Amino acid sequence: MIDAVYRAESQRVVARSAAQAGGGCYDAPVSGEPHIRKVRPDDLEEVWRVHVAASNDLLVRRGRPAARPADAPVASDARAGLASDPDGYFCAVDEGRISGMVSALVRGRVWYLSMLFVLPGDQGRGLGRALLEPALAYGEARGAEVRFTWATLDPRAHARYVMAGMAPRWPIYRLDADAAAVARLEARVGLEPRERQAPCDPDTAEKLTAEVFGHDRAGDLAHWRGDGGAAVAIGRGGELAAFACRRGQRIGPAAGRDEPALLHAVAAAATAGASDGGSVTMRVPGACASLLEALVGCGFRIAELAVFLASRPFGRPELYLPSGPILY
Repeated sequence: MIDAVYRAESQRVVARSAAQAGGGCYDAPVSGEPHIRKVRPDDLEEVWRVHVAASNDLLVRRGRPAARPADAPVASDARAGLASDPDGYFCAVDEGRISGMVSALVRGRVWYLSMLFVLPGDQGRGLGRALLEPALAYGEARGAEVRFTWATLDPRAHARYVMAGMAPRWPIYRLDADAAAVARLEARVGLEPRERQAPCDPDTAEKLTAEVFGHDRAGDLAHWRGDGGAAVAIGRGGELAAFACRRGQRIGPAAGRDEPALLHAVAAAATAGASDGGSVTMRVPGACASLLEALVGCGFRIAELAVFLASRPFGRPELYLPSGPILY
């Protein structure tokens, strides 16, 4: 059952969104104040710059170097999110300049807050809350029953998400590994040569993902395959026991029927990804406790910490490795 906070917030959001005027503007702008409208395809590069600037600012304030150059190209996953959920993408516009952005995705009955960023100089003005409201209303209009997000350690953001009915459930670790750590994982799992390269049937992977995640992800899996992704399969008794996708050095998504099978699939994908002596990276939720323990025990380094928040648990989170923070 959706908790009382979730329901009260939902009713308030829906009531406010009912006043939305045509043309995609969430609030009629007060003179000199930003207004909220849907993101158009030709906005995406500027919207992405907001994401990059806000993300880099958070890193620098925590004493770490910026992760991306200011003119970094738009991530393919961000483009895929706009294509799949154009009614869940909004931006704050201030005198012709985009100062904030939000992206919300709906998969079945699950609503995912993919991105919510405000330019550093415009933070503290209430733009985050103003952007979140139409994103929440989008989920309500689509009939979503569960809300979840992948949050940085910014306490202001956590307060916003808690008030929207999402509670912290477990950490999400970014794990990086060099070729030596991957080799130790391969030895620990005992991969057979055929397991390192066994291709995965797309339809079977889609069915397994739907079982584990709790809802269909066929569109997302098709995007990852078209974005250079290659999936390895782990079979058992003539059936798919697990699969893991890799795109270059990135591992994920991955899904398994049980935890040992998931570990085998992740190890196979990591081995393929580091086959040229390079490194690999993945995002591992704390719910995947046995996978996390195996990776860290083999020398995978914890490089970054985030938090998974949800209105309630769903699916089999211990058996799903996400693709990353934008599409989960």
